[in-house]
Amino acid sequence: MQTVDLSLLKELTAIKEEPCISLYMKTHRRHPENTVDPITFKKLYKKTLNYIQEHHFVDHEALLLPLEHLIDDKIFWDNNDRGLAIFCSSHGTKILRLPKEVGEISCVAYSFCVKPLFNFYNENQPYYLLALGLDNVRFYQGNKYHLEEIDITDKIPKDMEEALGHELTENHLHGSAVQGTGLHGYMEKSQEEDIDMDRFFRKVDRAVQENFNITKAKPLLLATLPEHQSHFLRLSKSTNLVSLPIRINPHALSKEELLKKVQENMDQHAESEKKMLLERYQLAVGENLSSTELQGVVQDALDGKIDVLVIENDRSISGTIDVEKRNVGQKQPFHTDVINELSCLVFEQGGHVVVLDREEMPTETGAFTINRY
Repeated sequence: MQTVDLSLLKELTAIKEEPCISLYMKTHRRHPENTVDPITFKKLYKKTLNYIQEHHFVDHEALLLPLEHLIDDKIFWDNNDRGLAIFCSSHGTKILRLPKEVGEISCVAYSFCVKPLFNFYNENQPYYLLALGLDNVRFYQGNKYHLEEIDITDKIPKDMEEALGHELTENHLHGSAVQGTGLHGYMEKSQEEDIDMDRFFRKVDRAVQENFNITKAKPLLLATLPEHQSHFLRLSKSTNLVSLPIRINPHALSKEELLKKVQENMDQHAESEKKMLLERYQLAVGENLSSTELQGVVQDALDGKIDVLVIENDRSISGTIDVEKRNVGQKQPFHTDVINELSCLVFEQGGHVVVLDREEMPTETGAFTINRY
């Protein structure tokens, strides 16, 4: 499954001034709910085809017709996620299965409708995850919606005995040899055990750094018992290590349960980010570095002023940006969306596009800005 990342958005927004078709629809993961998906797609397909034929868009029709075979493709509809996006142009057809529901869109224009993708892009940061136990180490990579285990054989030691070998103290050797007997010398936090743990954590940390590219763009999440969190964080040389708060051994969790913990952590972080964004917006208003009316937002975008463009989720405003007149015009008979055009323009200028739900928006206009100057 292709992730909605920077390269994908650049690829889609780079295609312009040529026939483009963008289709979005809700889908279902499991039977029998997914039996309605091909029916929904058939209606969306016919609606789009009728519009194209009504306005004699021959080039657009040539892009759409190859999609007809999907209607009866059972294998295609048996492998759904929660949403579907299809983009057709002379460069080919790109199909995205989306991990969250999207509203239905049929866009026939001269650029792609990518506005719904910014929500996925912003919340879907990739990461590595280290599930760390003294007797079990596992390593994963994922994003907000997917988690997959990586084989760490010959890369990261899988337990303390593999990491330390003959360096392991008698205390740990005896404890690991007689599991479940509750040996007093093994269970208590002795000085020798702390030394072993230090050595083990340092070896694990070094192995992770040597074999995987841990960056700010793809940080390392640490999932381990609370008593091991501070210990590993103190010893780690990584500058992109993030603690994942859990109160039990991560290996007691299934992959799905572990992913849920990651999602909870990401949601909490997202709420904090929204709060800081709205506080920053209030400061920008006071410094005359924000526009809320559509005409002002358009002019800010054309002048390259916008650092952050905030748009309302599922909000569309009919129109197109008239560069010469520096305002919003209409491009009949195309149903263009000025918010989508604004999103693409700001993104191409290096600005950030953030999506908020209607109840979170401080304005009623569908968009507001935080400007650089």
